[in-house]
Amino acid sequence: MENDFVSQVKSELTEYSKSLAEIGKLRLIGIVSRVLGLFLLILTVVLCAIGLFAFASVAAINALTACMPLWAAALILGAVFLLLIILAIVCRKPLFVHPFIRLMSNQIRSEEELALRTIEAENNAQLQRVKMECRVQNATQQFHFVTSLIGKIWNLFVKKH
Repeated sequence: MENDFVSQVKSELTEYSKSLAEIGKLRLIGIVSRVLGLFLLILTVVLCAIGLFAFASVAAINALTACMPLWAAALILGAVFLLLIILAIVCRKPLFVHPFIRLMSNQIRSEEELALRTIEAENNAQLQRVKMECRVQNATQQFHFVTSLIGKIWNLFVKKH
């Protein structure tokens, strides 16, 4: 009986530690994906801004030379880069964050699914902790019952002799 109790507590402790490890993994995925996504967003915006300034400067020079088609083309290309910057900012999660989440975890596809999985893992860990607490509390109550029963039998035995 004692071996069964110890093995049950050991298996529940193992499950609890696995649940905590899963929570840590999912939180780490969330943090790293946000950091890498933000880094790529900043890199993209900086590169697009450099391109925008380069084409805007070329457009300004060509505008001064009164060569209408050349600067108009440069301004159109500058507007395209401006639209790309806006698009990168608006679509930052599907373009930058979600691919890193998918890369780090084969089964999770989006930030919302990551949050749901994290909540599920936290709930699982909490259930494992409650199971262990109940088992330990039950064992403690049984131990106190047995010790009090032995004490009462001992007191009856001592009073009769």
